[in-house]
Amino acid sequence: MNRSPIALFLAIFALSVSPGAVADDSRVVYETEIDADIDAVWNAFTTNEGLQSWMAPLAEIDLTVGGRMKANYNRDGKIGDSATIENTILSFDPKRMLSLKASKFPEGFPFEDAAKSTWSVFYFSELPSSRTKITVVGLGYTDSEQSRRMRAFFAAANEHSLGKLNEALQKDR
Repeated sequence: MNRSPIALFLAIFALSVSPGAVADDSRVVYETEIDADIDAVWNAFTTNEGLQSWMAPLAEIDLTVGGRMKANYNRDGKIGDSATIENTILSFDPKRMLSLKASKFPEGFPFEDAAKSTWSVFYFSELPSSRTKITVVGLGYTDSEQSRRMRAFFAAANEHSLGKLNEALQKDR
């Protein structure tokens, strides 16, 4: 599967306005429900195999505060090359919350200045019938032109990326 690093970057970092999202000057919220239990969803976000199943063919995570989540969407690349995206884990509460801040951007990422001030918080809530609600909160956005353009650029990325997560978890059922 060919994955564009810029198009899927939102999966682990940039959050934007899309249907069902709420935004103010510095915060963007996106919510979705996944057809999988909270254990499966948490593992998809916090294990190497889980990330590789939906986010990127090359991915690894060190689930510790200060640890890194790294992804490369080029299956012919390698973790650490110029296409690698790195996020620092700011905090986590197992099966409830994971917060990330982009710390390395892929070569050619057009919104690096705006992205430097943002971070993302993923909230996981268990629902009936083995479903999980994911609430993604993007913080640190500004009213700068680049920040506005970044949000517009990623308008559909949350829906797309979390749809890929849902598809991957359905294959595992």
